[in-house]
Order: sequence, then C-alpha cells, then structure tokens
Amino acid sequence: MGGSRTRYVELTGLCRIVISMTNTRRLGIAALTMTALITGLAHADSELSDHATTTTQGKRHHVRMGLELATIFAVGHQWYWRDNGKPNEVDWQLPHGMAAVEAKLGGTGAWRFDGNAFDINAIGHPMFGMMTTFLARENGYSLGESFLISTLASGTWETFLELREYGSLNDIAMTSPAGLPLGEAAYQMVHHLRETHLELRGGLGVDNGAAFAVMAARADLDLVPAIGAGTFGGGRRVSFAAELPTDDQGLRSVDAGAKATLAGYYHNTNDSSLVVALSSELDYRKQEQRQERDWDLLSVVAFGPSIDYRLRANQLTIDVGADAYLDFGMLKSEGFAGWRAAHPTGVLRNVLEGREHPYYYAAGASLDPHINVTSGGYVAGAKLTGSLFSSIDRADRDQEMITTDLHLTDSDGHGEAWLGYQQRNVSVLLDGRLHRRAGSANDVHAEAAERTAMVTVGYQM
Repeated sequence: MGGSRTRYVELTGLCRIVISMTNTRRLGIAALTMTALITGLAHADSELSDHATTTTQGKRHHVRMGLELATIFAVGHQWYWRDNGKPNEVDWQLPHGMAAVEAKLGGTGAWRFDGNAFDINAIGHPMFGMMTTFLARENGYSLGESFLISTLASGTWETFLELREYGSLNDIAMTSPAGLPLGEAAYQMVHHLRETHLELRGGLGVDNGAAFAVMAARADLDLVPAIGAGTFGGGRRVSFAAELPTDDQGLRSVDAGAKATLAGYYHNTNDSSLVVALSSELDYRKQEQRQERDWDLLSVVAFGPSIDYRLRANQLTIDVGADAYLDFGMLKSEGFAGWRAAHPTGVLRNVLEGREHPYYYAAGASLDPHINVTSGGYVAGAKLTGSLFSSIDRADRDQEMITTDLHLTDSDGHGEAWLGYQQRNVSVLLDGRLHRRAGSANDVHAEAAERTAMVTVGYQM
C-alpha cells in the first residue's frame, strides 16, 4: 500500500475522466492534451529500454520543443477564437489588444481567481500541465526545466491567448504544479514499462447502507536502488491512482490522483530501507449526489516531505510512512448551503454564485500516516488522512461586485483499514473506511460522514 492519498492507481482512469468531459472548453483542452501525449509517445517509442533501471537525460531538443509548443498554441488559438470568440465572450473583462497585456504584466490587479466550472480547473488545466511537462521531458529537459517550460506555456496562454480575460491565478497554481506528478509519472512509466507494477481490482461494497460495484487499479514505479545509500533526483518513485464505484444510477464517484518524488535520500539494506523525499501530488474527487449521502468536490495539488521505512524479518515485512503537505485546493464548502439559506441575497465570489455545485479556492495542509504489514500471504494495514482548508477571499474575477464577506473553512478526514490474503498474483481484500467532512461558512457549521465497506479481488501484473 503506497503513501498516496488515493490508494488505487490507474492511468486509464485519468483518461476516462478526460473522455467524460462534455462542454467545448473541456473538449478543447482534452483534445490538445491527448494530441500532444500521442506525439510524445511517438518520441518515446524509439527510445524505450526493456531493462532500464535508471533515468537518463538525453540531448535537449530545443527546436523540436519550440515547434511542438508553437503547434499547441496555433491549435489552441484557432479553437479559442472559433466563431470570433463568442463562446468565451462571457469571460472578457479586459480591453482588447496590448492594453490587456500591459494590465497583466503591470501588476494592476489583472490576475484573479476565475469562475470556470470545476472540471475545467480540476481536470483540464492539470492535463495541460501533464502535456507540456511530458513533452519537455521527452525533449531531453530535466524535471526542473520541464516545470519551468510548463509554467512558461501556462503563463503565455493566460497572457496572450486568453487576451481579454483576467489572468487566472488558479490556473497558474494548478497547471504546471499538477504537471509535475502527472507528467513525470507518465514519462517514467512509458520509459520503464517492465519495472512498473500494475494491480487491477474489482468487487462489491456498501456505502452508508447502499450497495455498489467498484473497479480500481494501481500502478507504481520505484527506481530507487534496492541496496546502498545516497541521494536521487526527480521521478525515481511515481504512481497513478483511480477508483470508480458504480450503481444502478451510473458512476457514483471518481477518486483519482498521481504522485512523484522530486528529490530525496535513501539508505537501503537487505533488512531495511529508508526513503526521505520531497514529493508532489495531485488528488481529485468528484462524488455524485445519492439518497444516502451528498455530492462532493475536491481537487488538491500538494507539495511536501515524504518518509517511508520498511523492515524485513523472515517472512514479516512492515512498512510505515507519512506525507506532510502544503496544499492548494478547490473544494465544496460543507457549511455554505446552510449559510446561503440564511443569507439568500448576498453577492459572493463567482464560483459560489448561481451554481448547482458551488466550490471555493483554498490554501491547506495535510498529513497522512500509514502502516502495512505482510506475513506470508497475509496483509493488514491502516491509514489516516487529515486535511485542513481555509478559503482565499480576495482577487475574485468579480471582486468589485461582492457585497458580503464570507470566509470558509473545512476539514476533511479519512480513516481506512484493510485485511487480505494473496496467493501468487491473486489477492482478496476486505476494506473498511470512514470519511468525515466538517466545515464552516462564517458562523454556520455543518458536517457529513460516510461509512464504507468493500471486498475486492485483485490481480497483479
């Protein structure tokens, strides 16, 4: 069991999210992303190593990188300005031409938090970050250089292509930062297919008394040397994650994520291993409304230290670890519905106004200690995840229209325990979970809880 907040891992799950996007802006971003990833995979095809155990940085292809970015922006320009830009007119709040560029570059309040739909910000922009990071890595750039290229691409898009829109602070915070775990995990797994461990799972569960079926998977890659001590650079440990429960009404939720180490230290022997690293993680949760529990939204990009320690003795293996993160998030406010019912006329920030599923931007912090014990074919473990979020209350795209000050806070906690047995590549796992969300909107407080139990059968490849 890995340290990621999303325990099940699946690259195809993230692709399925992209395919599910329906409006034109989402489709445009998705099309750009998938086109560029296909181009990157074509680069990689001739460079794959069947037995590589380390990542090497090749010659930097500056011209090819420039041409690919130019192609992305040319396609993006045509898509954005289709029908003379009418689909995007609602976001035009700056003057046309160089006056808009000067406002964005002059520090005059032209960078704000936008009012786009949740999935545009939580999926579309991270996937753009994944695309640009992946292509930069394919063109021979280091992880740090790829992050700078992705940031430059995102900033150029915000400043010039979306000319008359306020520059989006949340897009900058989500695009290249989310591209680190997404793009690096994709890049490393493409180049180390044989070393990537994949586990597929399926089974049945009960959530607050309602039955569901679940499909999930996990993919992990660990390139840290098994024996020795030293430091390592980015991308030596990466993972993708997704879990997809369904019922008679369709997809109940999507819980997905990615994680990558940026740099770290290891000390590994035959009997124990220690890895301390700086990690980057993206987590996404979208939960549909059901009679037995409410809808939910949460997307977080996080950075911070990770520690993992493994002790081996005969057939007994004990894994313990934790991640401690600083977060930038977009999430549902648990207390907002109650506050809005008591204050129906207050004018608030854009993402809270007139939406079926309102959300807010927040700064946060998270901690997730975990333990896993295996002996013979038996496995048992537990994990706790706690996050605290506080709303960012300024620089809204409609800041001048706001009439009511509203501060939002939320805590999000998960507890999980599992017990299972594995024979060769097949395993059976019993999994119990508790999830509690509590939040306040000014003086209004609310909370919700879920209790989930599952039994799944898995196959490791």
